[in-house]
Amino acid sequence: MRKYVGILKNAGYHFDENKGQRWYRNEDVIVLKRFIEVKNNRDMTLEQSANAVMTWFEQSDMSPRDMDKRKDNTRYNNDIKELQEQIDNQNELLSKQTELIKTLIHKMDEQQKFLDTRIEERDQKLIEVIRLNQAANEEVLQLAAAQEEKETKKGFLAKLFGK
Repeated sequence: MRKYVGILKNAGYHFDENKGQRWYRNEDVIVLKRFIEVKNNRDMTLEQSANAVMTWFEQSDMSPRDMDKRKDNTRYNNDIKELQEQIDNQNELLSKQTELIKTLIHKMDEQQKFLDTRIEERDQKLIEVIRLNQAANEEVLQLAAAQEEKETKKGFLAKLFGK
């Protein structure tokens, strides 16, 4: 397998590697199978077989650029779809939250108006009670002052005998 991979790499085929480890995609397996078929069916050297497979590969719809694009597209399409769904869900949630916030603000405004009205009414009633209380206190003081004045007009003997 290493020998065939090395020959195909020399012919221009690209295998994915990471730190000396290779992994094979479906396209790689197809190319390797085709290489083995060509090598076994014809009187060709391995290099000639590799060149024939590369010619077939480049003429087929599996060119390296297309494979890389397909690989990238399939790899990222699922991620993009998933992210798009998450974005849509978050946008929907954001819309719901915005509507809820608007509703809460409206209710808070109504409560504030109600409270302001109630406080104003309470303050008016309190002021009215205070005025009435002051008026009553003034009447009491006036009566007390009148009573005292009356008592001061009485003579000494009237004060002494309490009449």
